Order: sequence, then C-alpha cells, then structure tokens
Amino acid sequence: MDNKGEFDLEVESEFVFDLGKSTTAVYKSLLPELESSHQRTSTHIKPQGNLLILNIISRDLVSARAALNGWLRLIRIAVEMTKAIES
Repeated sequence: MDNKGEFDLEVESEFVFDLGKSTTAVYKSLLPELESSHQRTSTHIKPQGNLLILNIISRDLVSARAALNGWLRLIRIAVEMTKAIES
C-alpha cells in the first residue's frame, strides 16, 4: 500500500497476432505511435516472423484497458489498410 492507502499495482499483458506476410508492414506503420509518451502505460511491439507481439505494462487496470483498446484499434486499422493496398 502507498501512503494514500491505495495498493500499488502493475499489470503486464502480452498479445500475439499472427499477421502472416503483413507483419512487417503493420509493425512499421505502428512505430510512430510508440514515440508517444504516456504516464501510466508503457508499450513495446516487436515482429517475430509472421507474428506481431504487443506488450503493455500499466500502473492500473483502467490504463491497461484504455491502452489495449487503443492498440487493438490501431492494429486493426493497419491490417485493413495493408490488405487494401495489397489488393
């Protein structure tokens, strides 16, 4: 517990997306988003073969949920744009 009577909490989440041949394009399109600084979350993304690995470390559940929703939205948009360009 901290001095305010609140519990210290750290939420670490890892998500793996199999994006096939689109992995590199999606990864590169997400890189600029990693430059943003957030007080309550830290995000890391790395490509690994056909997989995109997303790690989110948050100081509380609310920021974990908000970060995950934001990143899922960005990944979905990047995948859709990559598919549209390829077709």
